[in-house]
Amino acid sequence: MNIKIEPLANRLVKITLSNDYLVASFYNFGARMDQILAPDKKGKLENVLLSFDQPSDLLADKSYFGAIVGPVAGRIKEADWNGYSLEKNCGAHHIHGGSKGWAYQFWEVETIKEDQAIGVRFHLTDDYSGYPGPIMVSVTYKLFAQTLIMTTEYTSPETTIVNPTSHSYFNLSGDGKRDLTSHELCVQAEHLVAVNNEKLPTGRRLSMSEAPLDFSTTHSFEEILATFKDGLDDCFVLDKNQTSALTLSEPLSGRKLTVATTNQSVVLFSTTGFCAEFLVNGRPMHSNYGLAIEPQQIPDIIHQPSWGTIELHPLQKKREETTYTFSCL
Repeated sequence: MNIKIEPLANRLVKITLSNDYLVASFYNFGARMDQILAPDKKGKLENVLLSFDQPSDLLADKSYFGAIVGPVAGRIKEADWNGYSLEKNCGAHHIHGGSKGWAYQFWEVETIKEDQAIGVRFHLTDDYSGYPGPIMVSVTYKLFAQTLIMTTEYTSPETTIVNPTSHSYFNLSGDGKRDLTSHELCVQAEHLVAVNNEKLPTGRRLSMSEAPLDFSTTHSFEEILATFKDGLDDCFVLDKNQTSALTLSEPLSGRKLTVATTNQSVVLFSTTGFCAEFLVNGRPMHSNYGLAIEPQQIPDIIHQPSWGTIELHPLQKKREETTYTFSCL
């Protein structure tokens, strides 16, 4: 097990963790995942995230590649919470913590070495994003055998709202050599959240039998994208009786990713229609190139109180954990 710390230009710090199965790297800007190297069925280590080619590209990133998005992920209708006005950075609405959110801040770094795990912990005292606070947050990444464990903890002296996520884009083909169409997906969900044309929840949740596809069984992405013509950009409310949230696999490489989370839901974005000039994994960013897996509470839940709450009360501590386990088919 090894930990490597590399100070770079423009205040960037890169931390690389490695054990006998995985290599994972992270940056202090946005406390973000950069790369995860996982073996294919022949034992070849390759990157299974969509990653910028140059570290400097992170500082101009507006698509949250690998970043911790917060204080609140997703849209907040009319940028309003109980009369408190947030930044309107998505038309009339607020999204992903705003232009000064956690993805755009530099976090403090602490490394961890234990008997069977190594890790890095990022710390932030957020009095910059425009949310009530300050909000004290830490994000810990640990490598334990074939699993990356992500733990988020937060507290505040003021009543505020917090619902962060990790915004990493996965492509299991290895170094992005194939698109998402070579992948298969199974989601252990009870409901699909219905949204309006502005991607805000309508208040209705569709059971899997009502959804266009029953994601509790495995489907190829060719089938998924043929059914969801605009691609996936949807919130799945997870089945609490299941030990995992979803499984993503890529039969050609033999890689399989199993995700489990304490969060209520997961948002999946298939990058359909996402084309850009910048390079990821040496190729121009293009449609259906990866799957963003975003564990969180249901977006805009503050306007759907029957679904739960993301309010954080003075000195209350909250903790969420997500695990990413890599194996071969």
